[in-house]
Amino acid sequence: MLRTSGERLILPAVILACVGCLQPGIDPVFLTLLSAAHGLKPDFHGWVVSATQSGMAIGSLMTWRWGTRLPLAGFALAAGIAALAALATAHTAHFTALLAIRGLYGAAMGVLYTQAMSHAATNRPHGAYGAVFLCQLMLSSGIALALPAIADAAGPTTALSALAAAPIAALVLVMLFARSTVKYEAQSTLREPQNGDEETDLQAWATAGATLLFICATMMVWTFSGALAVKAGISEAVIGQAVALGSLAGAATAVLVMREQPLVPPPVTGLLAGLSLLTPIAATQSGDALSFIIAIILLNIGSTAIIVRSSGLASAASKDSLFRRFVACTHALGMILGPLAGSVATGLFGHAGLLSAAVLAIATACLMLLFAEARSLRMRFWKARPEPLEQFLTDVRY
Repeated sequence: MLRTSGERLILPAVILACVGCLQPGIDPVFLTLLSAAHGLKPDFHGWVVSATQSGMAIGSLMTWRWGTRLPLAGFALAAGIAALAALATAHTAHFTALLAIRGLYGAAMGVLYTQAMSHAATNRPHGAYGAVFLCQLMLSSGIALALPAIADAAGPTTALSALAAAPIAALVLVMLFARSTVKYEAQSTLREPQNGDEETDLQAWATAGATLLFICATMMVWTFSGALAVKAGISEAVIGQAVALGSLAGAATAVLVMREQPLVPPPVTGLLAGLSLLTPIAATQSGDALSFIIAIILLNIGSTAIIVRSSGLASAASKDSLFRRFVACTHALGMILGPLAGSVATGLFGHAGLLSAAVLAIATACLMLLFAEARSLRMRFWKARPEPLEQFLTDVRY
């Protein structure tokens, strides 16, 4: 059955959003190559990741507020800056300069991701987020396999330079598919209410808040899973296998949750996903390799399912393009706030602090989804109420 134009995925925007959020998926390989090329100690990897993600959060926030004011040339410039920053990364060994370059790279990609993801979610929000997650997982897996081969053949510097292909591809997409990807919504061929034309309901804000908290919880656990596993005596080879299998499970989950109408109520999905996010913390207590692999698979399934679902629900709950950019912005914010919150909780209270922070974030997110679902059910009830009931209530009121 052919889909109507309003039901089609905006594929160029999906691909551009995928390129914009590619970096987190290849960070383990990227950081290894960075150390090989510049002699960077692993102790400083966290600073590099933080600089990149902080930049992406800043770029996302800027696009959230002023995305409609940016001309097409602004997005092309962002892609060009990201390409230059990627090339500079391969040839910059000075640590402070490297952090600045990675921050600039993250900011440029944050601009591209937020605008492209907002545009992609215009027609089919659940399908768009699911497609971006699927594309990102597949592309990052392929790059993670290709980069070591390039490094073996031509050296780590060449392999790092090859990563400039991602922002160059983004630049090509901006130039070739401008009308259907990153061109701001105010000039879109799809007729949308302008920013401020329509008030965004509390249901939408609650779902967006839940999205942010679920991403924070995911990043809390994901950031410390490797360290907890090593401390429990689990080998790096097992950790690598768990990550690879988890990526495959996440890709399969993305396909399953692309449908616009959820089969499972969102609060139930949130509860089940939240429990799955906590499994790596429990699995590392035993030190059993198989339990850890299963836990990482469950984490990927749960996080993919709930982030795609809640992001899609939030985007679908409002026709305001400003709000859709905010939903995309929660992804970059969660990826920097989650590790930060996890680090503070772990530093203050140790392992129990990490678990408590993750549980608090998940519980709050589930309550937000429950509120949004209850509000949605109430609105549907009042819209569908029978005429006699409406007349009765009118008579009672007056």
